[in-house]
Amino acid sequence: MARIPDKIKSIDGSKETLKLAVRITDLWFVGTPNKFEQAEMVIVDSEGDQIHAVCKADHLKSWKAYLKENSTYVMHNFKVVKNDGQFRVCEHEYKLAFIGVTIVREVDLHELPFKEFRFVEFGNVVAGNFVVGLLVDIIGVVDQVLFQHVSSKNTRVVFRMKDLSGEVLSCTLWENYCMQFLAYLNERGNDGPIVIILTHARIKDAQGSYLASVSNSFKASKLLINEPILEIQEFRERLLDLGVKVSPVLPPGDQGSSQLSRGSQLSSKDAFLSKVEAKTIYEINGISEDVVCVTVGTISKIVMNNHSWCYPACVQCHRKTDIQTGPFTCGCGKNNDQPVLRYRVEVMVSQNNDSSKFLLWDRECAELIGQTADEVNRVKIEDGDVDLNASPQALDRLLGYVLAFKVRIQSKFRNVVVLRCSNELDLINVVLDMLADTEACSKIDASNVDCNNATHPECWTMIQLQDSL
Repeated sequence: MARIPDKIKSIDGSKETLKLAVRITDLWFVGTPNKFEQAEMVIVDSEGDQIHAVCKADHLKSWKAYLKENSTYVMHNFKVVKNDGQFRVCEHEYKLAFIGVTIVREVDLHELPFKEFRFVEFGNVVAGNFVVGLLVDIIGVVDQVLFQHVSSKNTRVVFRMKDLSGEVLSCTLWENYCMQFLAYLNERGNDGPIVIILTHARIKDAQGSYLASVSNSFKASKLLINEPILEIQEFRERLLDLGVKVSPVLPPGDQGSSQLSRGSQLSSKDAFLSKVEAKTIYEINGISEDVVCVTVGTISKIVMNNHSWCYPACVQCHRKTDIQTGPFTCGCGKNNDQPVLRYRVEVMVSQNNDSSKFLLWDRECAELIGQTADEVNRVKIEDGDVDLNASPQALDRLLGYVLAFKVRIQSKFRNVVVLRCSNELDLINVVLDMLADTEACSKIDASNVDCNNATHPECWTMIQLQDSL
């Protein structure tokens, strides 16, 4: 009889004949390639629990070609050791070491969760409320570059960051992480706030007059700068909503000193179109890599899948929770009186005879529907639909919208995530002009807008869009 996979949370050092069904969510290599190199990784199981695993040099040659970040595996047999190093990437009491009889078999386990960021609040770091030696994820907006030095012996940059509460924290990036940050400053346009995510960051406790700060760990960290991922997109939007004041950052050569001057921000239209190509729905359906693009289409259908139309979440970080009602403390540290409902709606977007499934998250749905998910659910309950999974009538307001979409194609998730959408006529026409088949793309003129849906008077009919493409 086949062994049932063990759960990561049950690993207590009492047995090493483990069978684990896991996803590698983080993978990095330390040491000299092909000599004294070892692989380190974080693996997660179906319950979202994670543990640190190490494949040392004497075993790495056998497994290096098979180890890939975000891939899923069934793994057997490990040496289980105490997770008591100076710096730890996981809270688990133990970590795993590959041995001569370790088995790694890649298996399609698509239901396993992907990496979940575990952001710390800056206020907790400044106040000393953190686990010493535990590496953390941070997200914040760059507020001021304080110091930079590039040489053959020492390369680092120090800057201040702010979180959504306005709390300030100092961050130091060393070597390649510093060069990545400075290269971004040199190459970017004046496109507004710089939001970064630094994974597996080290916290340095306050000493004397020096406040607590964070820095990269030399190999385990990943630095994401204004990447078109949901966590950064959500942060940027909430940054504006909350009115957190940030000084735009100039490129290193324009600074003159550690004090930064204020730069200009792109308009909302320029930000929508920045660094993207226009793709038709037909082209989007054929893309098999992670890209960001813009298109125009009509929401023609609400797609039902294994997910509900909404999910309970933390009021601060939007992270999903299993708590349906009542107070809880989120992994980000926020104490919630109640979970708040957030939209997650998959829709079919049509263009000519082609269509594709797009995933709409909370901000876009709330803007288009005109109500929050909590408000819609309250009305639904008043009408007698108490089951949360019952689809509310309000979702039908999405149907018929003709929109310009900015989307991220995520090949590993096999979905198309909407980063922004707009029903502004000028923006729609700009995107139509950008589409490859420009001869077939005549502009929509405001004089022939013919609304057929009183719930959103600025929409256009699907027929008009199809005629315009």
